[in-house]
Amino acid sequence: MLSFSTITQAVQELVAERYPETPIYMNRVPVEFDRPSFLVELGPVEMLDASYACLELKVTVVVTAFVEADDYHNSHVPDLMQRMAVVQELFAVEGLRVEDRVLHVIANKGNCQFDYAEASVTFQYQDDRPGGEDWPLMGEVNVNMKGES
Repeated sequence: MLSFSTITQAVQELVAERYPETPIYMNRVPVEFDRPSFLVELGPVEMLDASYACLELKVTVVVTAFVEADDYHNSHVPDLMQRMAVVQELFAVEGLRVEDRVLHVIANKGNCQFDYAEASVTFQYQDDRPGGEDWPLMGEVNVNMKGES
């Protein structure tokens, strides 16, 4: 099964390609963090039944953009909007390559505040159900057929 940290790492690498000189934090930002910077973190994860051995997953990764802020923690909103738009454009594609797979992008939502901007990207894919390799194989099958001979 694909790990969620592998997915967030792939998102971080894509953002780093576009902004190579900008710090990108994973999962949390330290006190007195650098600005401008990004934060990449896992958002909601939805697991749905696809078959007896397969799950349908919808994994959201949130990319938060920070730019310089004043003493009241207000940033230049047009700069935030521009960074949010660029991040959303990175994911305005059919999928994200993660290891040997391409995860389908099904949602790409932006949200701009006075201090930060977020892009929430949701990926959808199918993966093996955990524990399926331990299930016993079918043993004996009895079939009763009714009908004319």
